[in-house]
Amino acid sequence: MKTITLSILLIMFSTISIAQKQIIIHGRIDLPVKSKHIRITGYGDVPIQPDGTFEMKSEAKSPDISLIMTDSSSASAIWMQPGEYFIHCREILSPSSNKPLFRTPVLKGPADAELYNSFQNQLYDGFGMQIQPGEDQNSLRERRKNHVTEYMDSILNTNHASLVIGNIVRSTQFYVGDSITAVFIQKLTPELRNSSEIALLEKGFKRKEKISREKAFENFSMKDANGKTFTLSSLAGKKAILVDMWASSCGPCRAEHPLLKKWYQKYADKGLEIVSVSIDDDKGQWLKAMKDDGIQQWINVCDTSSWESDLVKHYYIPYIPFRFLLDGNRNIILVDNKQDSWIREKDIANLLQKQ
Repeated sequence: MKTITLSILLIMFSTISIAQKQIIIHGRIDLPVKSKHIRITGYGDVPIQPDGTFEMKSEAKSPDISLIMTDSSSASAIWMQPGEYFIHCREILSPSSNKPLFRTPVLKGPADAELYNSFQNQLYDGFGMQIQPGEDQNSLRERRKNHVTEYMDSILNTNHASLVIGNIVRSTQFYVGDSITAVFIQKLTPELRNSSEIALLEKGFKRKEKISREKAFENFSMKDANGKTFTLSSLAGKKAILVDMWASSCGPCRAEHPLLKKWYQKYADKGLEIVSVSIDDDKGQWLKAMKDDGIQQWINVCDTSSWESDLVKHYYIPYIPFRFLLDGNRNIILVDNKQDSWIREKDIANLLQKQ
């Protein structure tokens, strides 16, 4: 009898242990287009049934953010960790997008996943702040800043140790600015203050301090594709200089090369120069990617030190693509970090007109 009881207990504990390592998703999606699958990065594709339902059961990976989408839509973000999820999602048609938008209005599951989804919905909705009649954009930004600050204060009071809170703090930096973000960081547990998400913010603070102090971009020298040394100060006669940090293995970097080619074709004869700085550690891969992408018309250099590059370290560059827009005197006009600052075509056009 004892042997049977022990066997039953072992089976129960084994079942619980397996369940604790699994992610189970019960879902339903509203479909305005004929999508066939739900896609979750790191977890593969799940078929959508004719009634819009889908089920996923998978061994859990380390708790982290994944992208979720259909085979026809753009992506949204979801927090994935062991547990059982019940989600209701939808594709939203938008006149400003070629693809339907993917949203998850309802998610029930692990507490961190619910918190992160609630935040994502707030973010998508602009935190519920819409411009009022007669109001200008500066006033709207200030109202939104105050609202987001109150929102963050409320969730930090009860969720300062949540695994997702570092990402949430980083995502709200654009709305509240650096000084308030620094206050948020101090409210986190020591473990979260040492997380990779907060490290990205800290690097950003250091970069801004460096730029504010030095103004001009470092006058670096690197070898070009022909082995000749290029020095940034040799472009003193240019009106605008776009320094683009990239690598052959970086898909998002290379996906933006067509845009850079468009800008170069349009503005090169008006004073724009592009300097693509590869951090490839393999010169052959760099040269092949440069040729395949057709970007030889502007300046290309490579630092095979990769992430140990002096330029990467000096400017606290945490990821690529990463860009700097300079004037002819190497003064840093804008930084494109894809987080709280971007460089757009109008910024280049405005800089060219000023000089």
